[in-house]
Amino acid sequence: MHDLLRAIADRVEIEFLYDGLPRVARPAAVGQHATTGNLLLRGYQISGASRSNTLPAWELYSLSKITNLKVTDRGFKVPPGYVRDDSHLSPIYGQL
Repeated sequence: MHDLLRAIADRVEIEFLYDGLPRVARPAAVGQHATTGNLLLRGYQISGASRSNTLPAWELYSLSKITNLKVTDRGFKVPPGYVRDDSHLSPIYGQL
């Protein structure tokens, strides 16, 4: 989780595998799901593959399913549609 918090603070893109598919995302928030307690990442996926959405798209990712995480040096501005204090996450450990 430390790498994700650093990527959020530094506003840099991340690359990772999720359910075996490559993803590139702009991390926005990390916290626990408000009802299940699972650790989640709210991210704006800009490229790679997705089984459920046309990209770019906002996604919630379970940290337990993220593998091969790489924090890049590619900076970004706050993605369109971002809202602080995501209602799906409580508590929130880090956010833009």
